[in-house]
Amino acid sequence: MERFIAKRLYGSDGSAKGGSRPAIVIATIGIALGLAVMIVTMAVTRGFRNQIRDIVIGFTQHITVTNYQMNFGTTEEPITCDEVLFMEMNDAKEIDHVQRFIHKPGILKTDSLFHGFMLKGIGQEYDLSFFNAHLTDGYIPLPSDSLKDTWIVLSQEIANKMMVKAGDKIDIYFMQNSIRARRATITGIFKTNFSEYDQVFGITDINVLQRLNGWDSNQATGLEIRLTNEKYLDKAYESVREIMNHSDARNDEAYLIETMEELNAGLFAWLDVLNVNVVAILVLMLGISGFTMISGLLIIIFERTATIGTLKALGADNATIRRIFLHFATHIIGKGMLIGNAIGVAIVLLQQHLQIIPLDPASYYVDSVPMELKIGWFILLNIVMFTLSMLMLLAPSAIISRISPSKSLRFE
Repeated sequence: MERFIAKRLYGSDGSAKGGSRPAIVIATIGIALGLAVMIVTMAVTRGFRNQIRDIVIGFTQHITVTNYQMNFGTTEEPITCDEVLFMEMNDAKEIDHVQRFIHKPGILKTDSLFHGFMLKGIGQEYDLSFFNAHLTDGYIPLPSDSLKDTWIVLSQEIANKMMVKAGDKIDIYFMQNSIRARRATITGIFKTNFSEYDQVFGITDINVLQRLNGWDSNQATGLEIRLTNEKYLDKAYESVREIMNHSDARNDEAYLIETMEELNAGLFAWLDVLNVNVVAILVLMLGISGFTMISGLLIIIFERTATIGTLKALGADNATIRRIFLHFATHIIGKGMLIGNAIGVAIVLLQQHLQIIPLDPASYYVDSVPMELKIGWFILLNIVMFTLSMLMLLAPSAIISRISPSKSLRFE
């Protein structure tokens, strides 16, 4: 009965009847816009966090192991990356992939320009999928023990500063006991828009840097470790520490183990600030939507005072009449949420496929607003929105109990 009366009040054609129509339209718009803003906000936040995390993982992986002494001096101290260590790492179920790297500072120089940077040497086991996905020109050669020519892959940012392109030759100077130089061919250009790394790193064969440092084939600056799942980070950290303790006893080396969040503390602190802003926006939008719904329901109740009086005179109790108006409100909330979902999802899909909202990569690390829609939080957001909206309507619907049948029938 309550649903039938509520539907008659709302209108069989889905439109509001009587003088309450403007209030219903405003309440519907409030719900729709509030939900659309919340969907877009959640999508942007998730998109930013995941895209930036993917770039950080591409450069450093989840866990990095280096020589402890290297962080307290200018000398380049290696760690021993022998077959035993690789076997122990690969046997850990939380670890998906392990790769060596060497970091060596150097200076790029042309006839008129120079630029300080960090050269990263990669081995044959290095997973190049990340850099290949961001390659804009040329290619990345496969590392090889038999080197004929020295090659280097630069970021687009460095290439622009040095005014070079793929195929050009460039000189690299290394400051050791004496200045040592190498002439390299630029085989590729990559671009991630992540300036902290793009303006610093270049890539070359690990064998070049091993020979410059006088290291053997088992020595490297460190190891980068990718996990099977990021949720295993704490457990994987303990596994890596246990493995490296065994290696410490075997090779008499001290190790420093760092997660990607420890290596990029400032960046992840910025992402945490974004989460605070998201909570503030969600609470604000929910408050605005709830206010418009409460205002709309109050207007509807006052406009239907005579109807309430008639129902009471016919024997309907307060609880029944409250349920009628809550069913009425459900129609408004449902319609508003359908419109809000349509608007929010449409904006997210348009941005994903057309990148209609650009950004300055120098400030935001990406060239367009990243948006990611996940069905789990999307459904949860709708459930929370509907539930809280209904709970907020319980208080104004209690006014019905104060309406007297004898007075309400003479209300108009």
